Amino acid sequence: MRDLSCGDRRIYLELDLRRVAYRRCGTVKQERLAWLADSPFYTRRFAFFVGRRCRAATIQDVARETHLNWKTVKTLEMQYMREQLRRAGAPRPRIIGLDELSIRKGHSYRIIVSDLERQRPIWFGGWDRSELSLDSFFKWLGPRKRARIELAVMDMWPAFQNSTRRHAPAAKILFDKFHVLRHLGDALDRCGSGSITASPGGIAASSRGRSTRSSRTEKASHWRAAKASNCSWQRTSAYFGQADRAFRAKPISRFAPS
Repeated sequence: MRDLSCGDRRIYLELDLRRVAYRRCGTVKQERLAWLADSPFYTRRFAFFVGRRCRAATIQDVARETHLNWKTVKTLEMQYMREQLRRAGAPRPRIIGLDELSIRKGHSYRIIVSDLERQRPIWFGGWDRSELSLDSFFKWLGPRKRARIELAVMDMWPAFQNSTRRHAPAAKILFDKFHVLRHLGDALDRCGSGSITASPGGIAASSRGRSTRSSRTEKASHWRAAKASNCSWQRTSAYFGQADRAFRAKPISRFAPS
């Protein structure tokens, strides 16, 4: 069986394992050693070494480095992850973060829930990003642990808000600053476009039904048109400056109460 390497030399151990035949049930069982991995061809510490390497590199890269098949590397990594989950214990979050993760093209999502105090994910699942999918997380967590939640950080997706308010009514909801600033920028774009449309000279910068998210080129053209038409753009520019300073503030997780 393979053990940790020594420099560029691969180390293999040769030992005898006892096999015991039980007369009563007629089965044969093999001796189990605590320092062996789930796969009998590798030691436990070698499996954990492979798992740690997979945290910083891809499975294919680790397979080439250790001269193993990628399926073997994946099996050893799964044993390492199971051990990490066992050491972490059952989650009892006080501050959670909710977000969706796209797993393939075509708007196919799953929900990921993180413990922001311990900075680790605690749940991944659901069928989409609907309210029913998030309900399954709260049911998995249980009523006693749901009551401990004090703060939930999320985007402005209504399904997340409704499910959190129903299952954790004592928790406060905090929207992440990216979505708040995005809505602020959209509102400022609409205000700027309206000012330009009504300005002297008949300069029309309305989006005419398009999305309110303007590209950098469109924003620059709006700026030049507003400046030429003598609009009160300085006040809008001050709003953008405040939004920029807020965006450069510390991460939201650091504002969570201790």
